[in-house]
Amino acid sequence: MNVFKILFLALFPVLLLGQSREELENERLDIIQRIEFTSKILKQTEKNKTGALDILNSLENQISNRKKVLKNITKQIEQINKRSEENNVLLDSLKNQITEIREKYNQLLRINYIQSLTKNKFLFLISSRDWEDFIDKKRYLRQFGEFTKEKLKDLENKEAYLNKLISDIDKEKKDLEALKTDEKLNLELLEKEKKEKKKIFKKIRKAERKLRDKLKKQKREREKLNRNIEEAIVMSLRGVKNNDGEKATGTNKNFESNKNKLNWPVPRGYIYSHFGKHKHPVIKGVYIFNNGIDIRTESGASVQALFDGEIVGLMHISGYNWMMIIKHGDYYTVYSKLEKVTVSKGDKVTKGQTLGNIGENGQFHFEIWHKKTKLDPENWLR
Repeated sequence: MNVFKILFLALFPVLLLGQSREELENERLDIIQRIEFTSKILKQTEKNKTGALDILNSLENQISNRKKVLKNITKQIEQINKRSEENNVLLDSLKNQITEIREKYNQLLRINYIQSLTKNKFLFLISSRDWEDFIDKKRYLRQFGEFTKEKLKDLENKEAYLNKLISDIDKEKKDLEALKTDEKLNLELLEKEKKEKKKIFKKIRKAERKLRDKLKKQKREREKLNRNIEEAIVMSLRGVKNNDGEKATGTNKNFESNKNKLNWPVPRGYIYSHFGKHKHPVIKGVYIFNNGIDIRTESGASVQALFDGEIVGLMHISGYNWMMIIKHGDYYTVYSKLEKVTVSKGDKVTKGQTLGNIGENGQFHFEIWHKKTKLDPENWLR
């Protein structure tokens, strides 16, 4: 394999891996931020004594993030090991090239030195047989000088790159050690969280009867919420005048064009209950039906409007605190479990406008409807 191929195969994967490594590191830092946020929520949940099931939900989210960061670390370690192998191949190749160039350069210096002792350049030129011979000798002297300078520059460049490569390899070794330390710490924390989850799981199973009663109550509250939402939407649809139809069509298109692009209704948080039908995390044979998503966030977090619209529903419902419905043409966004609200029914709101605040437990329920059809909010949020 020639020198160019070695450089191409060794250098370019390193650069590509370097970009990928940067992305992985950014991803790792993002997951760490989520882990820190969930740790904060766990402390908040324990302090507020909101229940074992809430703690279990937070622990499951924490374990999921912990597994993600461990997977990320494994990928980075694999990349560093692969990159180190390629760098070592390149290192050996560069050392051989430098040795070869240095020998050629020293040989050129010896030739130049001998020439300077045996003959003068001026005498060498005037000894030409004719004008053509003079031109040839002059070209030879110029090319010899340029070639010598070129080899010196080549040697300096290779040595500079070699020093940089050695420095990069040393840095990668340190990065590798840091990642291995981080991996060990996260594995220990993961085991600790799994044990805590098992402990909470057993605690919930012991109180299964009480939990079943609580689920029945929550089901009644959820059905009441659903009826109130449907009634508000039906009234809103009946109230649409003919000349409002064109406005609604335009609003629909604007809202639809923002699918997968809408900001979250709270500054930060994580989803602990997803849309649709799900098995209960503890009780066998029990299913939970969710018309939207449940988000865990910080105590007292502010809630913002997802899109421009009009508040067509605002009421207090048992188990959901304040519930608000905002109309966006034929689409509706529903915000529940607000402890206080800063707007009124009939108000026009703009995207990002603060609607109110969540209570101390940091729980927030959110839904999206198209007319009377429930939609999965995760398909709309960015």
